[in-house]
Amino acid sequence: MPTSHPTHRSVPQKIAIVAAVMGSVAGTLTGIMTWANTGFSEIFLPNWGISFLKAVFVLLPFAFLLMGLFDKLLSRIMPGLAPMKLRIVLGLIMAVIMQSLMAVITAGTEAGFGDMTVVRELWLNAFITAFPVGLVLALVLTTTVRPWLMAMLRA
Repeated sequence: MPTSHPTHRSVPQKIAIVAAVMGSVAGTLTGIMTWANTGFSEIFLPNWGISFLKAVFVLLPFAFLLMGLFDKLLSRIMPGLAPMKLRIVLGLIMAVIMQSLMAVITAGTEAGFGDMTVVRELWLNAFITAFPVGLVLALVLTTTVRPWLMAMLRA
C-alpha cells in the first residue's frame, strides 16, 4: 500500500516501480481485451503477449505524457474544482482514451487491419468488456497511485 510520504529511492528503483505499475495496467487490460475476442484458445497467449508489448512500449509512455497534459488543461479550464474532483475527471477521460487505443491495438493484433468491419467489431467487444475494469483502474491511478508516484519521483 502506498504511503503518504514516499521514501527516497534510487533511480533504478523508481524506474522499476513505474514499470511495474505500467505493466500491471497494460497486462490486465490487454489480457481482458484479448480474452474477450479469442477466449482462452491456443492463440490467446501469443496475441496477449504482442498486445501487451505494444501497449507497454508504445501506448503507455504516450499515456503518461497525455495524462500530464490533460491534468494541466483541466486545471486551467476548471480552476475552481477541488483537486480530487479534477483527478476523477482526469480518470474518466483517460479511461475512455486509453482503453479505446488499447482496444485498437488488441483488435489489430487479432485480425490485422485488412477488414475494418472485423476490426470495429473486435474493438467494440474488447472496449465494452474491459471498460468496467479499466475505469476502476484509471480512477485508482489518477486519485491515489499517480499522486504517490509523482511524490516518489520528486523525492
